[in-house]
Amino acid sequence: MGGKETPATAGRATKRLKTLAYLISGILGFFGVAFLIAGVSYVRGQWIIIGPVLLLVAFFVTYLARTKVPDQRIIQEIDLSGDVHPEEMKCDSCGAALDRDSVSVRAGGVFVDCPYCGTSYQIEEEPKW
Repeated sequence: MGGKETPATAGRATKRLKTLAYLISGILGFFGVAFLIAGVSYVRGQWIIIGPVLLLVAFFVTYLARTKVPDQRIIQEIDLSGDVHPEEMKCDSCGAALDRDSVSVRAGGVFVDCPYCGTSYQIEEEPKW
């Protein structure tokens, strides 16, 4: 397994973190209620203070676990240097005229898919010097 994170592994990691947060929140809530009951029953001043603090922290952890992380959207744009006109592009294989829908970005490269002959190739820009 490599270090590449896919949406599936990111989703599983998010579920694990949420489960852990809910578990911690439940434990803090349990002890918060226990401290409140003990503080009222035995009239312990510090326990009456610790109970609500633990409950507030439990509610805060639950709130954080319920908030949704915004989806990241990646937009790739093609910025070709020089005078490039898509309407003048021709397929290297069959010579057919290509339109802008034939050009796409995949794996960091600019690719052309000819709708007429089905050929797919990468555009390699020649250096200007």
